[in-house]
Parts: sequence; structure tokens; C-alpha cells
Amino acid sequence: MSSARSRLRRRTLLAAAGGMAISAAGLSVSGPARAADVFDPDWLVAFGADSAFAFQLDTSNAGSGESSPITADYHLSKYQVTNAQYQAFLDDTGGTAPRAWPDGAYWAGKDDHPVLYVPYTSAVAYADWLSGQYTDWTFRLPTEAEWENAARGTDTYAYPWGNSLDTVYADGVLSSHCNYNTVCAAYVLEAYGDTTVTYVGGSLNGQTAILADILSISSTGALTGWYDTSARTGFVYTDLFQEIEDEGGNTSAVGAFPAGDTGTGLADMGGNSWDWTSSEIVATNGQEKGDLVNAIRGGSWYASSRSCATWYRGEGRAPDGGANTVGFRLAAVAA
Repeated sequence: MSSARSRLRRRTLLAAAGGMAISAAGLSVSGPARAADVFDPDWLVAFGADSAFAFQLDTSNAGSGESSPITADYHLSKYQVTNAQYQAFLDDTGGTAPRAWPDGAYWAGKDDHPVLYVPYTSAVAYADWLSGQYTDWTFRLPTEAEWENAARGTDTYAYPWGNSLDTVYADGVLSSHCNYNTVCAAYVLEAYGDTTVTYVGGSLNGQTAILADILSISSTGALTGWYDTSARTGFVYTDLFQEIEDEGGNTSAVGAFPAGDTGTGLADMGGNSWDWTSSEIVATNGQEKGDLVNAIRGGSWYASSRSCATWYRGEGRAPDGGANTVGFRLAAVAA
């Protein structure tokens, strides 16, 4: 499992997740790669002010959400900021690379994948820097209300693309509108289902198991065996998952799931990576529960499909911390 050949094969599968159909895992994901290291203002999508805006649900996802007026028109980028775009910022400013980048450089083949491990404070610095590159735009991070307003659309969809998840898994072939944890599970099962993996940490540390005995996927994409936080076991506690993390996670190229775009053309508002927002909340979900944090929205390659819903709230991160599932997209106003 730790041989150079298996690692090379794994890197090949992970790289294939961006911008191409993944024939090795039978995934129906395809779309444009956005490897350009220069942000394109043509990616900005306009949204109007909405003084009556209210969140669909509260941060516990159990009741009606609070009012949060959107007081001015704004734009949101179709794509999340990529590794290559963030590298251009670092090159120009002499900034420090995200802590997980090997030898200070992002992973080969991931130019057009969303940049991760970026603290909120660094995302703000990127937006300020980009504002200096344009005379007609001022960039910033979106508020949580602006993000949800853009994601759910005028029909208040449950998912960016509609009211159903619409994931199908049959005969080892997965069709998905977004990159969430079932996508990762599907292709590791295809490639390594009969392989013995070793638990690293958790309650089963050092024990081994066949991967297919850990992970299973229902016909509608429901995943079991990903992790059990109470028992501290599951796939995320294995050496195979650790190798995926070491290679930057199972992100995909931005825009690689066009079936999951919103009606206005925003890509990856569900899955791939969480988006930072400028709104502060007291987290009601995740490890930060009870802490004052910046809200994140949209789910990620690691998260469940529930986290990818437009109404899902309560997750957040400390602004000075970076995570392997959190990236960002830009809001903008005309200067």
C-alpha cells in the first residue's frame, strides 16, 4: 500500500478528478479547467440588494433563520480562488505559502484546484491585493447572507442545482452533481476496494482491514464507514486516507462538476471546498462548536452531502487558522 507504484497510481486518480471524466472510477464529472493564474472579472456574477433577505434555517438547522438584509448590490465569483491564482499573489507580495504545501509549492497537477489551508486573514489579504490590480473593482469576502442568497437562487433551492441531491451509484459507477465525500469513497473503492489498509490513530490504531469492509455506498450516494467520531474509527483513520490528505485532499478542478452549477452559473457552491465568509457566528456544528468563528459555507470533498445544502449552517473556523477543506471565493463591488 505504501509502495511508490501505489502512490503514483493514487496521484494519477486524484489528478484526474480535475477537469476530466474519471473513467477509472466511472464518475460522471467533467468541465472546464481554470488554471489561469490571473483572476478574470468576467467570472463575476451580479446579484441585487435584498432588504428582506432571511436565512432559510438558523445555525442549528432546526428552525427558521434570522433576517439578514443585503443592503447593496454585489457580485460573486463563479469560481473559487485556485492554487495558481494564490501563487501569483504570493509571488507578487513575497507572502508565505500555506503550511501544508510541500517544500512551499502546491501539489503537481493542482493548478486549477481551490487553494486550501488559507486562513481567513490571508484570504482577506488576497482580496485586498487583487483590488489593487484593478481600477474598477473592489474585492472582498462575501457575507454569509450574500453567499446563501447566491447559492439558493430565487427558488430557494435545497442544493445549488435544485431540490434533490440526484446522486446515483450503480455497478460501481457514481454520478454526482458535486464533489463530496462519497466521490472520494467511490473511486478509492474502485481502485483499492480489495486492498488491506491500516488504521492510523483512533481506537483501532495499528489494526488492519479490507477497504471494502470499511466503506459502503447506497444507490443514492449515502455513505457509511467514512468516520465515527464517537468510536474514533472509519476510513479517515486509515493510512490510505492519510496519503490522500498528504497529497492535498480529494479536491477537483474548479468548475469540474457543471451539473452542480447554480442557475446563475456559480460553480462548486456545493462541495469541493468550503468558502470563507466575513460573517462571525458562534459555531453550532463541528469541532469549533461554541466558539466565535467566521462562518464557512458549501461543504467540501471531505464533508457529507448534507453540508453541501444551501441551507446548511453552523460550521466555522477561527480566522487565523487554515484547514484542508476550506478555501474561498471572492465578492466584489464596482469601485
